[in-house]
Amino acid sequence: MNDIYEKIHNLAEKYSKNLRQKMDERVVEMKKDDNSHYLLYRVLGIATEEGRLIDEYQNMGRFLYKYAGSFLEEAAILCFEEKFPKAQKKIRISNKLGSKPKTFEIDCLVDKDAYEIKWRDATTDGDHITKEHTRIKNIKTLDINPFA
Repeated sequence: MNDIYEKIHNLAEKYSKNLRQKMDERVVEMKKDDNSHYLLYRVLGIATEEGRLIDEYQNMGRFLYKYAGSFLEEAAILCFEEKFPKAQKKIRISNKLGSKPKTFEIDCLVDKDAYEIKWRDATTDGDHITKEHTRIKNIKTLDINPFA
């Protein structure tokens, strides 16, 4: 069982290193950005330094959310593979009920059970919800049980 812990630990180290690198690169890029919008911030009562920090943290937060979701998805799939050695990951299925998108992805397929792995921060706008409903209907046409 230590093998799965080691795999997840190594995955976390990889993601942590890559996340830090991306955030550091973005902070350097931001120093070269046009900062004329700080004038608007000042008009609204936000000091230049405070506005800079808000922009910096907002950019860093975007990377953090992206990497957190991707890490959790990969870690969950590692756990499924540990528990179910015959599990299949990232299976593409055709959209038989419409034209867009042409295919859907099943994150992890265990026998006749399709698992969709989502982080709590996943998008839930109207288009996304419609796409997810269509994805689930397509999975059901294959006599597979969808789980999210």
